[in-house]
Formats: sequence, C-alpha cells, structure tokens
Amino acid sequence: MRTQTYDTHKLQTLLKRRKIATMDELKDALGTKSNITVSRKLNELACYSSYSHRSSYYTLDEIAHFDERGLWQCRSIYFSKP
Repeated sequence: MRTQTYDTHKLQTLLKRRKIATMDELKDALGTKSNITVSRKLNELACYSSYSHRSSYYTLDEIAHFDERGLWQCRSIYFSKP
C-alpha cells in the first residue's frame, strides 16, 4: 500500500488567509486526523506556536510582525520569537 503524502502548501494557504489557525483547522486543511502528520508538515515551514492559549494556535514567520521585545499579538493570541 502506498503511503499518502500531504502538501505543506495547503497549510501555507490556510495560514496566509487566516493569519493563525488551530491544530484542528490545520488537520482539516491537510485532510488528516493525525496531529503528528500536521506537526511534521509544520516542521518543514518556518512557523510559531502561541505562548498563550496552551500553544494551540500556529502562524508562519512571514505573517508574524514581532515587536522589539520579540512579541506579536493577533486576535488576543500571543506569540513570541525565540
């Protein structure tokens, strides 16, 4: 049986359109039920998880506009740059 492949472009498209997304939204975009699959695909992208809301939101580096302290907020969700 052939292993199914997933395209990171689908994640990029969703995040560029919405700026931030939850794991469930990312799973829907990829068409998978697996958190691990999404995590592997996110590792291929330059992305961040939120430090608020138990790290349940994700964004791309190119979307986040960090301030001089390395913080960025979007819709009351907070991200920090390591």
